[in-house]
Amino acid sequence: MLTTHHMVATVLGALTLAACNPAGAENSTTESAGTATQDGALVTSVGFADLLRTPAAPFIGAEKADVTIIGFMDYNCPYCRQMNPELAALLEADPKVRILYKDWPIFGEPSTAAARTALAAGYQGKYEAVHNAFMRSANRIAGEDDIRTLAESAGVDMTRLDRDLQTHRAEIDAVLDRNKREASALALQGTPAFIINGNLIPGGMPLAQLQAVIARIRAGEPLR
Repeated sequence: MLTTHHMVATVLGALTLAACNPAGAENSTTESAGTATQDGALVTSVGFADLLRTPAAPFIGAEKADVTIIGFMDYNCPYCRQMNPELAALLEADPKVRILYKDWPIFGEPSTAAARTALAAGYQGKYEAVHNAFMRSANRIAGEDDIRTLAESAGVDMTRLDRDLQTHRAEIDAVLDRNKREASALALQGTPAFIINGNLIPGGMPLAQLQAVIARIRAGEPLR
């Protein structure tokens, strides 16, 4: 089990949170039983510093940040897609925030292939562009054709992408395996899930609520 630090993950019961449950991922809608929320406090032996030690997963946003958001995401999760513009707006408005995305594909092989592709694109500096292309897709990512079309639209050198997918396959798979083990250790029930400076938020929220959470963290105030 991953352990060097201890983290108390606090869930904001006052917020309306939505997440895709792996068991119901194939049939999830914004109004279906695929929504999963967690209530109460979760104590885990996975420390915030442990979660940051992911060499092949790039940070997006400020280099010198006082708030780091770790996001467990799946490219076919509708709630993750709803959060993408909220997070983009947060980064634009707040120069002291950075995000570390933990690709956690729970929607089957198309999601896994998309996650591998995004991580491979990182070797040519295109992780963020591919991440956004996948999240902004109007349709579900159904397979390799969709993945390649979206990656190419993000300006990816496809020849290099194919090479990096092969050359760095072991490193990419190691990142995905680590993300999966971390999600399990954190008892996450679905995507999206966010850890903001050590506070677990198991679901999505509007920008205003996200900014309110960050303001309380910066002020050293409890989140419940």
